[in-house]
Amino acid sequence: MVRTGAHVYVKYGWEEAVYGVIGSGLLPDKKFGLQDKMSSLTLTNNKVNLAKLNQNTVDKFAYGQQQGSTSMSFTLSSPWIIGAVLGTPSIAGSANPYTHTYPHATNGLPKTARTIQIELGYDTGVANADIVRTLKGGVVGSLSISASVGGLVDCSTDITYGVETAPSQALTGTHTAPVKPSQEFPYTFAHASLVFNGASASDTVAQCQDVSINLAQNAELLYGLGNHSAATAYKRVLDITGSFKASWIDKTLLDKLLAQIATAPEETLGGAYEFILTFEKSTTEQIVITLSGLTINDLGISGLEPVEPVFEDISWTAKTITVVAKNSSAAEQ
Repeated sequence: MVRTGAHVYVKYGWEEAVYGVIGSGLLPDKKFGLQDKMSSLTLTNNKVNLAKLNQNTVDKFAYGQQQGSTSMSFTLSSPWIIGAVLGTPSIAGSANPYTHTYPHATNGLPKTARTIQIELGYDTGVANADIVRTLKGGVVGSLSISASVGGLVDCSTDITYGVETAPSQALTGTHTAPVKPSQEFPYTFAHASLVFNGASASDTVAQCQDVSINLAQNAELLYGLGNHSAATAYKRVLDITGSFKASWIDKTLLDKLLAQIATAPEETLGGAYEFILTFEKSTTEQIVITLSGLTINDLGISGLEPVEPVFEDISWTAKTITVVAKNSSAAEQ
C-alpha cells in the first residue's frame, strides 16, 4: 500500500538545560506552522572506505561523525519558531493580549545556541511496525520569512542535528500528532505592511510587492573524542539580511545609498534608520519585526517598459533585530 504525507506527522519541542535532552515538561508537541512540509531529511555517517595493498576493492568501512539535516517549509501562523534563533522571549501582560519580545528584553540575544528536538511519526499501516524517529540536538541554521502580493506568509528553515538513536515502533502515548500552537489562522500578504523609519519621519513603503527576511545564525555542531554523536552546538555571528520590491515614487532610498558610498562606506546608516515589517491579523494578534542599523546593499530598477509599473528592488543588511508578538498565549508555546 502506498503511504503519503497524510500518514506522517512532524513536531518539535525545546531542549533547554542539556544538549540532546528535551526540557522538563516540554515534550515535542508543536507544529512548525500551517501547510508544513519536510522537503528533505538526511542522516549521514561520514564513512571512510578502507583499502589495502594487493587488492583493488574496499576492505572495510570506518565511521565518523553522525550528522543529520532537514529542511522545513510552512505558512506563518504564530511567532514561536523565531525563538529557535532569537532565544526565549520575555512576556508581559496579565490578560489577552500578551506581549512576547524577542530577544529577551532583559537577557538579550543568547550567545549560546537554543536547540530543538524533532519527532517524525510514520504510520506504516502494518501492525507493530510504525516508525517514530527522534532527531535530537537540532539547531536552526537559518530562518526565512517572506510575503508576496496575493500569497501567504511563507517560512523556511534549515536544521542540523547531531543525535539520533534507533526509532521506536508505536504511535501511542505521546507519539501523536502535534497539538500546538493555538494560533491557527495563517498570516497573508493582506496582513503585512513595511515602513521605512527615518531620523525624522516614517513612511509606508508604497505598493510593496514582496518582502523577505533571512536570519542566519551560522550554527555548528561540536564533536569530541569517544562518541560518534555531537556533544553540543554553538553559533557564530547572526547575519540579518533581506530584500523587497516596491513602487518607485521618490529618491529617498537612492539618496541613502549614495550617502553611504560618498561619506561613510565603512559604516551603515548610523542606526538612525529602520525597516519595520508588521503582520497584523488584529490589534490583539500581530508580529512586528524591527530591523535596525540598516545598510542598503543594492538598489535596482525593474519594469522600465511602456505602460508598466516601475519598481525598486532593494536588498539590505541590518545589525540588529527585535520581534514583538501579541497574542492570547500567556506563555511561550
